Amino acid sequence: MLTRTTFSLLVTAAVVGCSPSTAPEGRSDALLDNGPVELTLRAGQEAQAGTSVLRVLFLRVVEDSRCPIDAICVWQGNAGVELGLTLGTGPTVPYVVNTTLEPRAARVGGFTLTLLEVAPAPTSQGAIDPDRYSIKVRIEG
Repeated sequence: MLTRTTFSLLVTAAVVGCSPSTAPEGRSDALLDNGPVELTLRAGQEAQAGTSVLRVLFLRVVEDSRCPIDAICVWQGNAGVELGLTLGTGPTVPYVVNTTLEPRAARVGGFTLTLLEVAPAPTSQGAIDPDRYSIKVRIEG
């Protein structure tokens, strides 16, 4: 029969042993299911990369100067998005990543998050409703 103290120690050991924060330094790749993960998020949506301890929240588009698809431009332009990144139970930290300008990626706790795509593509017909935006990101550990 287990005593209350023995039971508490077993539960504590089980929780600590399963905690993602116990992964060896530099081994965050072990926390992703099978290598890099690509996520598509709509504005305001949050997701977790596989079994990793990294959560990604797509906060908003802060800049969209991309060339409209029905225009001819000298420069392709840039889209900048603000993400909220949370590592484990830590605070959510805002990061801005871009499609063309630097920074194009954010590094958090051994993870690299790269912005791959911002949709929809702009047209010369007017501004994009912020609720219509979606992004694709790749997370590597």
